[in-house]
Amino acid sequence: MKYLKVFLFLCALAISGNAFAETYYVNTEVLNLRSCEGTDCKILGKLTSGESVELLEDKGEWVKVQTDKGEGFVIKRSLTTQSYGSSIGEVIFSIILIVIIAWIALFFYLLPSKIAANNKNANKIYRVNLFLGWIPIIWLILFVAALIGESREE
Repeated sequence: MKYLKVFLFLCALAISGNAFAETYYVNTEVLNLRSCEGTDCKILGKLTSGESVELLEDKGEWVKVQTDKGEGFVIKRSLTTQSYGSSIGEVIFSIILIVIIAWIALFFYLLPSKIAANNKNANKIYRVNLFLGWIPIIWLILFVAALIGESREE
């Protein structure tokens, strides 16, 4: 039992070392992951723009990081806290999705005006819908008024 407690304590200590690590992102095209602090140290690997790293230790100009490629040192000025990971496809998809949602919202927002197009009070319903239709209770009243309103006699 005594050894189990020691083992669990050591496991918790090992896990907690990375629990407070901060995530940073590479903000240069290519960044060398080095074995020690300095440009004369061995290059362990190369990191690319947008790749995430966990900051383990801050040593001023250089920082010790953990990456998918292992542990090493990089120059601090080449890291940022903001991710630039969105691809052009994700951005285009997001824009298209926003436009579609906006058109659907606009359709429902102006629905009472469209329904009331042949009513006697179509002009009034349109104006109120345009300026106050964003208030849910007013939109509902306009919707009901458009449905039950008298049609124009032509």
